[in-house]
Amino acid sequence: MSTSFSEVFKDYLSSFIDNDDDFLIYYSFAADKSVQKRYFSRKEFFSLSRKAASVLKKYAKTPGSFFLHCFGCNHYADLAFRLAAPMTSHTPATINWQADTFEQISYKIKLTSPELIITDSTFSPEILTLIKKTFPKIPIYDVAMLEDEIEMPLEKCTSEIEPEDTKIVIFTSGTTGRPKGVRLPYRAYRCNRETFQQLLDISPEDKFAVLIVNPMHHTNSTAITDWAMRRPGSHIHLLQKYSTAYWKILTDVENNQYDRLVAPVVARHFDFLETLVAEDRLPLETSSLKKTMAKIDFLIGSAPVGPTTVKCLKEYAGRIPVVRFGSTETCLQVLGIPANMTDDQRLTALKKGWDHTWNDESKTGYYIGQTAEPHNECRIVESIKRDDVNYLKDCKTGQPGYLITRGGNIMSEYLNNPVATDQAIDNNWYLDLKDICFALPAENGNKLDYYWQSRDSFMLIKGGSNYAYDQVNAELKNFTINHFNLAETSFDIAVVGMKIDSEHEDSCCVIFEFKDEYAEEKREELEQSFLDTARKHVSKGAKPDYLSFNKIPKNFKGAFLAKDARQIFNNV
Repeated sequence: MSTSFSEVFKDYLSSFIDNDDDFLIYYSFAADKSVQKRYFSRKEFFSLSRKAASVLKKYAKTPGSFFLHCFGCNHYADLAFRLAAPMTSHTPATINWQADTFEQISYKIKLTSPELIITDSTFSPEILTLIKKTFPKIPIYDVAMLEDEIEMPLEKCTSEIEPEDTKIVIFTSGTTGRPKGVRLPYRAYRCNRETFQQLLDISPEDKFAVLIVNPMHHTNSTAITDWAMRRPGSHIHLLQKYSTAYWKILTDVENNQYDRLVAPVVARHFDFLETLVAEDRLPLETSSLKKTMAKIDFLIGSAPVGPTTVKCLKEYAGRIPVVRFGSTETCLQVLGIPANMTDDQRLTALKKGWDHTWNDESKTGYYIGQTAEPHNECRIVESIKRDDVNYLKDCKTGQPGYLITRGGNIMSEYLNNPVATDQAIDNNWYLDLKDICFALPAENGNKLDYYWQSRDSFMLIKGGSNYAYDQVNAELKNFTINHFNLAETSFDIAVVGMKIDSEHEDSCCVIFEFKDEYAEEKREELEQSFLDTARKHVSKGAKPDYLSFNKIPKNFKGAFLAKDARQIFNNV
């Protein structure tokens, strides 16, 4: 290997150069729902990535410029371009194919000024047409042509990548306001790898694989696949998307007899599993699945893990799950349940959170694990408002407060947003998680166990994403005006999130308040059709689950009283 390459690039190169071991298995789904597999050795995938590097050099002329990933599903070429980026000093930026409208994508294009857009056949043709029309000067490359390209010679790959250079820009969900582009440096991903290997107790000798079903545009799959790319001997099993076949694929993958198989999931996946079992639609024998799940490290994040999910994992995997916690700005990982904790220790820690009280009030919390020194540290503080007398004052043990964190995993900045960056980071502490948590002494060792309690702002948690109440209110009100012919001033809408149908995902509970007689006359029509009609027309985060015709509770200043609003739906 040439010594002229940067240490960052060598970190990837050492896993691929002259290495013909198996590396990537890609699972896609045909129209008849059959599973198609595509295999790549490390040598083959490195060749494909050097072809992607040639594409970047051809179209993205400016070193360090952005290129935008506009895929419609998980795709092996997406990974190839991510490995190509350090070869050419270019920076990928992602769009959210599950939620981004053309308006959001247009905003991201204007913010990043990409010199190339890469896409595949599953990306929305309607949005792609609008992109071409609105941004005619930006070349668009279909990755179906990638394998016909010429490989970039290894000696022409970059040698100028530094640890603080931006590896990727991943956008926040945009569900709590305009999306922010998070600049994540190579340094953060190296820290992420070391953190996970420590948390999960993965040794260099382990035959190791990851099974990826979460979308690649999220920080979760980005971090986990980067870890596997940097680790010699690792295998990546990448699914195009979640499908019922996932549970059969789990068994097929486990049959490879890996020492460690890590499957990042969200708690919602186990809701799907229980539904399949209840409806007799599981694509394999339940007994076979249980044997498989007992050997897999399920890494659960994105939503609180409560008694129902724990019961499900005990039923199907025979053990307590590994929970991880973090955010896009922290390169995925902040806290996690250490692999060396026994099931009894994990269950004890989980129950301590479920039963927690503070000042004689119930303060249920969900165990999210411990820090991984020396890679990161956490504190619980009373305030994150800089003009507050209690700013960054540490809470007492068990006292709920704001979780803050610092370490090598923290982002560099928000793209072109120095004000938001300054607000989010103080003395290397990342303050903007905005999660209310508490900490208790751990039973094992001298560390602290951390527990997630709630968000500090009014947000719905759905599908692992956070949706601001105000945004959902506005969308549902606009929908009602257009579909039920009501004037804006004749009614008001307020939503509140409640864990009614799931312990880790909010139901969207809508309060509808009439302001005049004309709106009142629409009551019967709204009762009969509002929920069903809205679910067909509004976005994923705004789909309503429950409806009440009531006065919206507010204080004397006109501020929405979420606690009082929840009382309305307590008997649902």
